[in-house]
Amino acid sequence: MLVASPAFPARAEVRAVRLSREGAGFAEGRLEAGVTVRADGLHAGRGGLYTSAAIAAPIAFSAIGPYWKGAPDVAVEVAVSPDGLAWGRWIPVPAEESIAPLREDGSPNPFGGDLLGPLVFVSPGSRWFRYRVRLPARRDGEPSLSRIAFHLIDPGRTADEDASQVEAHVESSLATSGPRRAVAPVPEEPSPVARADRPPILRRAAWGARPPKYAYSYTRAGHVGVHHTASVDDFTPTTRAECAARLRAIQAFHMDTNGWNDIGYAWVVCRHGEVFQGREDDDDATDVQGAHDGFNRGSTGLSLLGYFHPPYDQHPTQEQLSSLVDLIAWISGLRGIDPAGRSLYEAFGADVDNVYGHREVKDTSCPGDHLFALKELLRAAALEKLLIGAL
Repeated sequence: MLVASPAFPARAEVRAVRLSREGAGFAEGRLEAGVTVRADGLHAGRGGLYTSAAIAAPIAFSAIGPYWKGAPDVAVEVAVSPDGLAWGRWIPVPAEESIAPLREDGSPNPFGGDLLGPLVFVSPGSRWFRYRVRLPARRDGEPSLSRIAFHLIDPGRTADEDASQVEAHVESSLATSGPRRAVAPVPEEPSPVARADRPPILRRAAWGARPPKYAYSYTRAGHVGVHHTASVDDFTPTTRAECAARLRAIQAFHMDTNGWNDIGYAWVVCRHGEVFQGREDDDDATDVQGAHDGFNRGSTGLSLLGYFHPPYDQHPTQEQLSSLVDLIAWISGLRGIDPAGRSLYEAFGADVDNVYGHREVKDTSCPGDHLFALKELLRAAALEKLLIGAL
């Protein structure tokens, strides 16, 4: 049977629940010939399809994050409904990576080792979901799928989600607000380089960020990692408020399924080009250590909202790319980074381009084929912006 548990002690504007199924609980679904249910999960001697029954969620949700334990080539799809009668299309949720065995604070993650699908954004007010799983043939006696779970998130609304109030949080020079600071190490003096202007940034308060679980750790960025959120849109955001809701859902998924202290990225760019402050505070003299690439010390992570490789093949917008160049140039000038250069990424243990794609330091498709293909153009454009600033 389904097991519901609170995903986190949520703030008033965000609700979430986790629903899971494992072992003999799969008997409630529809089994294709060749698929059997045992006490340890689903078995498929020659491959086959399992389709769940319709599942009523205890909350309305607009994001669903699946993760599962099974064979590496299990294929998962989800569909949602407002009433259990009218259903949307089946949405593929390919495994992006596995959940680390330890939370960011070093404690064991109960979901460690599970394959992690993308966070799927669906129509607000969804109340039902179902899933189907294409199971590979497995002849070693192990289950093709032993458990599957879904993190359902309602990111809610904040008091600042009318345009005039949110606009007050857009500044080119951030004031002192946001999460409480720990004592940070005195940063090294950056090498004298040209500076680029700070782009306009929406502060954490503007998108209703939860505070981090514990005090931030600090580092000095000598590298800039480029990412995409690899989130799937079934309901395309058209407003700043909808982008802010996306960030609240991603933050909840990062904190409560991945086990991270906060959202993983320092900055996130929505498809309209607006830059959101992520895991960063308001002191430009230090960099907050993120959870964006598995190494993190000595790097800062910039991410674009989107899924830029198969099966969705979205493309970054011109507005996103322009803001990404502005961010890279500003950070590079601030930290004395040559955006077109290459140097030792100490935490990774090897030389890496100073502006790199996530896939260059970890086995992942991030930042997606269509964004990674533009990396050299982004590096050159950021360097040009710095050189123009030096004139």
